[in-house]
Amino acid sequence: MKKLLAFLTFLLFLLLIWFSWNWYRDTVLCCPDAVAKETGVLYYKCGTADPITTDGWAAKKEEIINMVPEGKNLLIVGPYFDGEKREKGLVRAEKVKALFTDKMSSDKIVTDARPAGDCEAGLKDVYHNTIFKDVIRNEHVVQFHDKTYIYFKYDSTKELDTQHVVKFLNDLIAELKASGKTVVLTGHTDHDGTDEYNYELGLERANHVKAYLVKHGLPESQIEVKSKGKSEPIADNSTPEGKQKNRRVEIVIK
Repeated sequence: MKKLLAFLTFLLFLLLIWFSWNWYRDTVLCCPDAVAKETGVLYYKCGTADPITTDGWAAKKEEIINMVPEGKNLLIVGPYFDGEKREKGLVRAEKVKALFTDKMSSDKIVTDARPAGDCEAGLKDVYHNTIFKDVIRNEHVVQFHDKTYIYFKYDSTKELDTQHVVKFLNDLIAELKASGKTVVLTGHTDHDGTDEYNYELGLERANHVKAYLVKHGLPESQIEVKSKGKSEPIADNSTPEGKQKNRRVEIVIK
């Protein structure tokens, strides 16, 4: 009798081990998605572009909308992760944009993309490495998530007296004074003229912006000036519109 009881106990033990192994294989080894993961209020299943929102998204969405002041646009920067192309980030940004168009006009929302490293590692970020930022977008000033362009309409350096440019530069001065960070000003030109001429013109434009910053109280030690001349166009130099986009000073906060 004791031997039978011991045998039955042993069988039950084996069954317990068998069921435990099958559960571990099916839920952990086979299907990692079945394991609960901590995420933010907006995230993507790695490899896909569709945004997924959680219970906290509605409140965060209102915060984002309310942070955009009159006269500015909402910039949504979609992440593209290791092994993906930039186009994937742009698709994500456009899909997130669609989440806002019930409360914001679509022409007040602009999109961009940026590299964001490992997808799994970013899951705990509140927006899975998606960036939301209020930016200026007009014919004189265009802000991105990591830089700003000031455009020069004509082959000159004197384009800083517009309302939009002055407002942006004054805000920049206040930000740099508060943070102590350095700003890099890089002048660019269209392709008309020689390399030497355009290098000097680009430098003049960058120094023109620097002069405004210094005049209004920013220490020279926080300003770095460069010129790329005509070597880095961002638009087609064969059209007047393209040339205008290439005549710019690029502003980057380090």
